[in-house]
Amino acid sequence: MVAVLAFAACGNDAASSAEHEGALPHNMEQSGNTTEAENAELAAASGKSATLVSPADLLVKIKADTTGLLVVNFWKIECLKCIQMQQALQELQNKHGESKLHLLSVNLDEEKMANGVNLVLRKSGIAAEVLQVKDNDGTWRSEISANWQGKLPAVFIKSKDGIRQFHPNALNAEELVAMLQPLLL
Repeated sequence: MVAVLAFAACGNDAASSAEHEGALPHNMEQSGNTTEAENAELAAASGKSATLVSPADLLVKIKADTTGLLVVNFWKIECLKCIQMQQALQELQNKHGESKLHLLSVNLDEEKMANGVNLVLRKSGIAAEVLQVKDNDGTWRSEISANWQGKLPAVFIKSKDGIRQFHPNALNAEELVAMLQPLLL
């Protein structure tokens, strides 16, 4: 079943959510409740925490970024492909440096899932800046791409030269390198 999940695209509908629940590395229910053991693990773990931001603050941050290349990875904790893309993008940022490639990780889980988001960050080793969108009604998505319906994984790219791309599908490490390499030159 994990192999099937690894090749499936993640969506935002209820059926997709239930289908990908197995992708949660900590077996957390989508209700946002964590077990006592998970809470203890989270308290003991040191590392990254997501910062809650409003959709408006997220859009301001994206527009204000002047890095050579900004790559925004949108994800949810139930989406294994999203996390794999995040890790591949993080490797690219490590290779080229943050001044050339700024990676912004944007979590779209509900605010009540903050503990689960932070647990995933610590378990998956995500080191990029992580923002969790609060009060997420989805109306802001048209600012990223007019046709984006919320399907995940999704990556938004903005170059210093004004090139903007949006990819609402899963990309492997080789595809990400092929897509980003020309923009890093």
